Amino acid sequence: MPSDKQSPLLLDAVKASASKFKEQKDALEARAKELDALKAQVDAEQAQLDKRAAKIEADLNAFSRDKEDVQAERTAIDRDVAGVRAEREKVSAEEKRLQDWARALNDREKAMKDAEDRIRRLEQEFTGQIRESEGKLQALIEREELVAQRERSLAQMIDRFSTMEQGIVQRERTLAKREEELIRLQNDRLSALEAREKELLKITEDMHARQRDSIQQYESFMNLQGTVRDELIHLAAEREKLATKEKSLLEAEKYLAAALEASGIEFSVETSTPPVVEMKPAVPAAPPPSVPPPKPPEPADEEEFAPVVDSKQKVSKADALDRMTRALETAKKARDQGRNVSDIRKSLKLARGAFEAGDYENAGRLADEILRELDAIIMSK
Repeated sequence: MPSDKQSPLLLDAVKASASKFKEQKDALEARAKELDALKAQVDAEQAQLDKRAAKIEADLNAFSRDKEDVQAERTAIDRDVAGVRAEREKVSAEEKRLQDWARALNDREKAMKDAEDRIRRLEQEFTGQIRESEGKLQALIEREELVAQRERSLAQMIDRFSTMEQGIVQRERTLAKREEELIRLQNDRLSALEAREKELLKITEDMHARQRDSIQQYESFMNLQGTVRDELIHLAAEREKLATKEKSLLEAEKYLAAALEASGIEFSVETSTPPVVEMKPAVPAAPPPSVPPPKPPEPADEEEFAPVVDSKQKVSKADALDRMTRALETAKKARDQGRNVSDIRKSLKLARGAFEAGDYENAGRLADEILRELDAIIMSK
């Protein structure tokens, strides 16, 4: 701010003016002391002049007394002129002495007049000096009044500057507070930035850990893919074995159908063989730059695993077919022996329906019941 920049200059100017004022004040005090000394000297000289004037007045008084005496003597002389004339010869010497004395008196009068003139001149000079000193004193008084006015104005200016200085101090305090607030805000921002940096470091560490985990998962997925490929190859071999078993089961079904037709029960045999899926080993793909999540199994794999799940039921298709063929053979034996097998035919139809529906467990259970009934019939005979 310009006012803040100019404040030191104003303070320097005030200090310079105050120092100048102090110097002027010291000079005025020295001049006042000199004037006091001069006044004391003038007073001393005036006292001396007063003494001289008193002495001159005393001399004048003495001279006046002498003059009166002289006049009295003159009157006496005038009165005694007649006697003196008579005694002139006698008094000639005295007259000469009186003339000398008169001359001396005249000289003394002249000296007194000169002294009076000198005293007048001295009085005039002293009065002039006194007037000059009074004028100087008046000028000094006026100067002192001006100095007092200047002191008052300087005091007012100093008060103003003090108020300005207080305002500047308050501004400096407010600026210091603002600086402290800015420093606190900067510290808060730095702490927040440090916290964010720490969070970013934690996030990067978590990302690296996740990346390592994803790499491990990808490696485990590749291992799992290899094991799945091996299992698929094994399942393909098992499927080939199952295909051969299916062929044998179809032959058994044909035989069972022929036997049922011979016994009067209709039985349709599916001659279509299940499609053999060629199992191709999966080629492992190259690892991508960013590790992808493991893919879900494709529906084709589910279709491939479906026969395996069917083969892992409690009663397999071959077992159910075997039980039904045994039940059919025992029913033929019972019929040949003249037994009533109409109820058994109903049970065989139910077992056939369950077999065609794929419920091999129910079909096997019905076949077992038929076998138990036929065994009971045969044993009762």
